[in-house]
Amino acid sequence: MPKMKIAVCDDEEFYRDELTKMITVYGNEAGRELTMDTWASATGLLDAVKCGNKDYDIIFLDIEMPELSGMEAAEELRRMGKNMALCFVTSFNEYALNAYQIDAIGYVIKPIQYLDLKKMMEKAEMQYWYRKKTGEAQKRYLEVMCERRSVIIDLEKVVYIEKRRNQCVFHLTDGEQICYDTLKNIYKQLDHDIFMQIHQGFIANYNHVKEVLNDRVCFGSGMEAPLSRRYYDAVHSRYMDKLNRIFAKINAASNVK
Repeated sequence: MPKMKIAVCDDEEFYRDELTKMITVYGNEAGRELTMDTWASATGLLDAVKCGNKDYDIIFLDIEMPELSGMEAAEELRRMGKNMALCFVTSFNEYALNAYQIDAIGYVIKPIQYLDLKKMMEKAEMQYWYRKKTGEAQKRYLEVMCERRSVIIDLEKVVYIEKRRNQCVFHLTDGEQICYDTLKNIYKQLDHDIFMQIHQGFIANYNHVKEVLNDRVCFGSGMEAPLSRRYYDAVHSRYMDKLNRIFAKINAASNVK
């Protein structure tokens, strides 16, 4: 992945330092190349972007700042046509609705917790990758509408997808995401070499399948989904093919020794 450019804008030096330290830790953990600038005012940040001296992929904005608030700065960036990932930093969660209205990836609450920061960085990376390399990203990421806002889902984390009335529930390795779309339409957008229909109301990620039983597919960690007779032969055949390839690799490695 190319080097990502990040800006941290907060009028308090303590929080600027805290954020940059946590972002550095995240970059080291994830093996990402990151460059960071810090700004003590939103006005200075906006002036640099307007002049073309600076351009960022991710901006962390404190909401309550003198002269120009982070929310006002974000609105101005969107008016300028800038589509970088925006994340707000605030002491109050009352700004959540406004954050989503300007297509921000979310917000973190002070005092900042590393796990919250990590989630925002992961979301920002998905958005960054999706926008930078659309062709490649379409195979890994899926953009869906959730509660009137666009959300990008990392398909590698999708274990299975469930139809639930007029919604689709993406069961992920780290949670769930609900969108308002039909399972049929979602399936059309997926890579069928990876995702397969296992039931009228379920789609499974082939890479997460651990075991195929007569009436269900098991994914590990207690996750499973029903398997209908209609799809059993195709699913079981792919599962056996997967096992045979694993055994072949094991045998090949044994022969080398």
